Amino acid sequence: MSAIPAPPFRLAALGTVAVRAHGETVWSSLVTQPRQLALVCYLTLARPRGLQAREVLMALLWPNVDAATARRGLRNALHGVRSRLGEAAILSVGDQLIGVNPALLSCDVHDLERDGLLGLDNGPLSGESVQPLHGLHVRGAAAFDRWLANERARLRALWQQAATDQREANTRGAVRAIERVAHVSRPYAPDTWSLQARVHYLFLRAAHGGTAQDLLQCREYFEQARALDPTFAPAVAGLANFHAVAARRGLLTPFDEQFGRAITLSHEALALDPTLAVPHVHFGVQALYLDDDFTRAGHEFARAVRNDPSYAEGHRFHGIWLGMAGRRGQAVEAMERAVALEPDIALFLSSLGAARLAAGDSRGAEDALRRTLLLEPRHRAARERLVHLLEDEGRLADAVGVREQAPDLPNAERFRAALSEGDASYRALVRALLAEEIDRIEQRVRSSEAPTVEERFAPPIVRLVQLFGRIGDARRAHSWTLQAKAARPALAHWFT
Repeated sequence: MSAIPAPPFRLAALGTVAVRAHGETVWSSLVTQPRQLALVCYLTLARPRGLQAREVLMALLWPNVDAATARRGLRNALHGVRSRLGEAAILSVGDQLIGVNPALLSCDVHDLERDGLLGLDNGPLSGESVQPLHGLHVRGAAAFDRWLANERARLRALWQQAATDQREANTRGAVRAIERVAHVSRPYAPDTWSLQARVHYLFLRAAHGGTAQDLLQCREYFEQARALDPTFAPAVAGLANFHAVAARRGLLTPFDEQFGRAITLSHEALALDPTLAVPHVHFGVQALYLDDDFTRAGHEFARAVRNDPSYAEGHRFHGIWLGMAGRRGQAVEAMERAVALEPDIALFLSSLGAARLAAGDSRGAEDALRRTLLLEPRHRAARERLVHLLEDEGRLADAVGVREQAPDLPNAERFRAALSEGDASYRALVRALLAEEIDRIEQRVRSSEAPTVEERFAPPIVRLVQLFGRIGDARRAHSWTLQAKAARPALAHWFT
């Protein structure tokens, strides 16, 4: 297969920001109008990578005008970018999502994220500092300024880490770095990258709370990309992701067959590109939740993080494993890295809250959980975890407030009424409802029915022990813990 030409345009963001023709080294930028340049930068660098919602862009860059004026401003900015870079420079899906076409616009930041300093053709020496996105400013756009400040800080840290990695790689002969460049330089067709840009944004949201239709649409995109280029490893890994999520959510059944398909596709993807992270996450999930092989799960999640430090899901699952291993500080670090990579995914923030809570950082946990609910008010686990945190601290009025936030948690009115009678009445209601849940779970644990898919990933006996801990019954919590470990020794790690 002949090499695919480089994209005709390049966004230089590691320094004075500019959009140039490929190979051009002069400072002048093809896109100069501040909001147009800001738009290109955000669409290229914002995370999750891929397509972005028009409403988000309007709120970032036109926050102080009415909706009609903001829509017109965005439309004019997109027209300006297309007039300079070509009509195909901007991708769109329906009326809501837009993004840059990676077949037409490359970026030095992407090269740095993927390959470190080795990915930069003419970058500064590793010992030099960098001032990313220098000169970019949009008047009257405070939210964009906050994103810009955070992105500059992230890129400076990324540059410093890349410089450290390069020095270490030079010491080792840079063998691993050279192998990685060889794999990621595979000459995939540009259209496959365009499809990948579309589906990345959609899949992240489909996998974490999206509809069945969203997931099925993702599969169509992955299959189209694979049809265009059967060697396109990210599309094969994407299909593995689809089957894993579809199996977990019951969209495709039976579970073992569909998850097995995800494992098969993961092996196929690794055969095409051994540097991928996605397959190792699936291998880790299989080991941890289905095969009771805790050690192998840890190796797989760590391998995913090593293969692709920018893959947030790898850090999240590694964080889960680290927490179960009792390495709570490292678990928090892993979750913080996942959130830094994908700050707009509610599940990642909720997982960070759980990790901070387990590490004893109640203030940090509360912050993460409240941020979760700002993104997704329906996130039940985050709501309940925040309520319990507030109740444990005696902040019962705050707990009721969280219960009553739309959509209400069950029994929110009963808790408001109980609190009006005093703290003792409130806590009595908490204990009564926990006792009812304990009775239901004890009956389920004692039954001979095979576990459901949900129970394979969240064993009821673990929840039972947690509930006995919440009502202060240490004796029964200990008894059930011993029974769980005797029946299934691998569950020992679930009680750390």
